[in-house]
Amino acid sequence: MKSVRVEIGNRYEKRLLELRAGFQKVGDLDGALAVRSEEQRVIAEPERPLESRHLVEEPRSLKELQAELLGKQSEMIVQIVLEAVPKLVEMKKTLTVAGKLDEAVEVRTAIQRLQESTSPAQRLSAGAQVGAEEVYQAYQSSKERADKIYRGVKVVLRGRVAGVRPDPREPGALTLVLFGGVEGALVDCAFPSGEYRVREERQGQGVIYVVAHGNNDTGALRVQRGAVAEFTGRCDGLDGGLRFSGCGLPRR
Repeated sequence: MKSVRVEIGNRYEKRLLELRAGFQKVGDLDGALAVRSEEQRVIAEPERPLESRHLVEEPRSLKELQAELLGKQSEMIVQIVLEAVPKLVEMKKTLTVAGKLDEAVEVRTAIQRLQESTSPAQRLSAGAQVGAEEVYQAYQSSKERADKIYRGVKVVLRGRVAGVRPDPREPGALTLVLFGGVEGALVDCAFPSGEYRVREERQGQGVIYVVAHGNNDTGALRVQRGAVAEFTGRCDGLDGGLRFSGCGLPRR
């Protein structure tokens, strides 16, 4: 993050110099003084060149400059976090497998700090649209944080179909399984057996996965492996594996 602040700080100082010169050229003393005051603040706080608390109301051109660079700074930080978190998650897993648990905890803490700095955990609203890969990644990053966002919320879930497999919580029933985004990552989606029937069908040389209301195939979901499916479901969190229950097909 420091590199982002340094880059934004350098840009900001240059733009402030140009802005003050513009005010001076037209003889606007108040504008020039306001910009000079901001230049002095930046010199006094070089590690934090621009934060929302620094935004001014006047002069308007200074306010617009601050808003522009603050937005750019946020974009750059979010991009860094998006690139860094998957690598840190893999590092945490490697350290855990190697038995280096204290180091793994430190990496997990670093992941949580990064995520909270860009996007504090906020519970989703019912009916929000989420991707299976997004939810899986969130749980791999921090189970505690992901629970705050997703657990118990009924969402519209979207993901690539991996297949079907027996539901460990309901003998004789099958769950539809989605890919979680990384090798070996799977997300179980359980449909109520009293309302839905999940099955696998042979179709020529291929396989079709079907989710139907009872024994009625009218309006049934029929997808191949790798195809994208969308339906509702409630996140049960990570307990041995990531699971959504009470799933249902969208109304047509």
